[in-house]
Amino acid sequence: MRLALLAPLEYPLTEPYAGGLERHTVQLARGLAELDETVTVFARRGSDSLPGVELVTDFEDYQTLLRYLRTAPFDLLHNNTINFLPPLLSFRLPFPVVTTLHTPPYRRLLPGAVASRLLGGSTFVAISAHLAQRWVRYTGPVAVIHNGIDPGEWPFARVAPACTALWYGRITPEKAPHLAVLAARRAGYTLKLVGPVVDKDYHTTQVLPLLGEDAVYLGHLGGAELLPHTAVAVGLFTSVWDEPFGLVIPELLACGTPVAGFASGAAPELVDDRVSTLVPVGNVLGLAAALPRAAALDRAVCRTYAVEQFNVGKMIATYHALYLRLLA
Repeated sequence: MRLALLAPLEYPLTEPYAGGLERHTVQLARGLAELDETVTVFARRGSDSLPGVELVTDFEDYQTLLRYLRTAPFDLLHNNTINFLPPLLSFRLPFPVVTTLHTPPYRRLLPGAVASRLLGGSTFVAISAHLAQRWVRYTGPVAVIHNGIDPGEWPFARVAPACTALWYGRITPEKAPHLAVLAARRAGYTLKLVGPVVDKDYHTTQVLPLLGEDAVYLGHLGGAELLPHTAVAVGLFTSVWDEPFGLVIPELLACGTPVAGFASGAAPELVDDRVSTLVPVGNVLGLAAALPRAAALDRAVCRTYAVEQFNVGKMIATYHALYLRLLA
């Protein structure tokens, strides 16, 4: 197959791939190339090259790129952006289009989804069943393919110090790291916070005042820098918004670290009580009580669960099978 993969044109694909959408794009490109498919990635200028993948950075806007694709020699386009134009104009392309839905149905994205449903052109895939349910009224049927992780990138720690916890992610109100501090402190756990400060006002007024000897902020750490800190008794997941997936959950589990967190968005479909303890969103007292229960779970089971359920090879194979069905 000659596969075109459309990455977001708003920013380049550069390592470390901090954003979930960036990592997803790179995982797809690498995995499909390893299946001996011919893969061309369309991305913003300044993107890093990928082994075995043709990288095209000549296009700065979606309309120009989509106009070019009308006569381009591809068998299928995978749209991995969160822009409304690719699904909106997909009916004009002479080959199937697959669009992965990564976010809730924001108003700015709906014209593309509705147009594609009426005019045809795009097959939609959601990264969770929870997200698919939110989109189906606009798109029609939505397939579900969970995000994947490379287990080799997340080392398994068979043991971890007692009463230790880790939270990592974007420092924003919807991720609510301040609630992780409150819950860990009440449970008597020391906590490390890691992640980029996206909302400076929130960080200054609600997170920093809570820090102390038992709760420290380590800054924004890259992948290799983060790994030594994943060997903790429990990982905390405190999203208070309608989380489309929650990649931090399988990442922690792959390290053998059980998860205590809020049952927000897709989180309940990603885990079971062998590897996680979830409580209602915003329930800090419940989360504090959940920490020791989660920490008592079997770390080897957590690792096995993550490898079996969220292996990136499984994700790639499922997308590949979808492409073959569409082309058949």
